[in-house]
Amino acid sequence: MEWCDKEDVMMQGSGTLKPMEVQATKPADDPAARRLVQDAHGRMYRWPAGFGGYRARLSLNDEGRVHTGRVSLVPRKDTTVELDGADAALQEWVRERLWTQGMHLAFSTFEEGDGKYVLSFDSQDDPAIPHPRGRRVLLTGGRLDSWYRIKDGQYTQIGRITPMTERRVNTIERCDYAPDGKQYSSHYVMTYFSLDGQAVIGMESYVNEYKDVNGLWLPWRRRVSFGERGLVKTRVIELSEHEVMA
Repeated sequence: MEWCDKEDVMMQGSGTLKPMEVQATKPADDPAARRLVQDAHGRMYRWPAGFGGYRARLSLNDEGRVHTGRVSLVPRKDTTVELDGADAALQEWVRERLWTQGMHLAFSTFEEGDGKYVLSFDSQDDPAIPHPRGRRVLLTGGRLDSWYRIKDGQYTQIGRITPMTERRVNTIERCDYAPDGKQYSSHYVMTYFSLDGQAVIGMESYVNEYKDVNGLWLPWRRRVSFGERGLVKTRVIELSEHEVMA
């Protein structure tokens, strides 16, 4: 996964937060934790290194209101969305969700990503009492506070703290397999916390479907459900007529 300045509180488990012990020194890299993350990284589906991106027809069903248009995505560089009849905020909402999806699918080596950080097991985890979502690995040395839980070679949770902005936990509920046998997250739930970590302020459920286009696993449908003003709303992004860019 891609996808951290230390604060006094880190997210634990399934979104429960508790104070961390103050560490006088930077944690040492743990070879077993490094192997665990490297193995999980290697199991995930990613586009090939030379993949130039895609263009596609775009449809958004926003609670029964349908908008159509086009999307153009170049991994790690640019995502452009045009939707007829949608205001700027709604178009940006769609663009951000397709851009984020593209970031997760973009080619990256372990050494370029998580391998750059100090990887260590959480000292507050008790290996004798297995957590239902697996061992918790801390990533130290980046701009964000990050951690993973990994079980059976799969990422099961991903935690991020953006200093002075937000805390979030991605809980992966289901992994499926691309045609090449690699894994991808087909259903996950993103939980957002207040900056002090004491309240849940938002939650989004994502269900992702893909299709094989000339040997590439490209986004087909992305269903997002979220709470807003006392309601649970659903938006469905659908892509068709994919064109692979050189």
